Amino acid sequence: MNISAIRKKIRDLSLERFKLEMQLAKGLSRKKLLYGSVVKKFKACNKKGCKCTKGALHGPFYYLTYKQDRKTKMVFIKKHLWESSIKLNDNYRAFRKLRADITKINKEILALFDEIEKANTVSIVDIEKTNLMETKVFLEIS
Repeated sequence: MNISAIRKKIRDLSLERFKLEMQLAKGLSRKKLLYGSVVKKFKACNKKGCKCTKGALHGPFYYLTYKQDRKTKMVFIKKHLWESSIKLNDNYRAFRKLRADITKINKEILALFDEIEKANTVSIVDIEKTNLMETKVFLEIS
């Protein structure tokens, strides 16, 4: 890819990143977030003669799982909090998704800058051979 094409790609990615940043700043940054994952579980009570011993488990029950001090914790969510917990956790996942998308774009931009650096880097031998020190191209900073 030539330098002009790389610069255009950087510009396009920067615009895409800006749109994601605005979406993150304007929308999701104002919403409350519930860290972790809300999971739905069905359980067996294992009481003799109960339907769950034949496969029809009790539930659903909702739990919040999250990491704390490198350990996974699981907290029961009361029924009246199910809906709000799910919504707040959806907000959290959307927030993290946007952050991941921005990070991916940043990595792509840095890789393109690496290409520009590689294309424009010269060695001392190149300078001696072509007398680049005296050319305007070599001294140009912008």
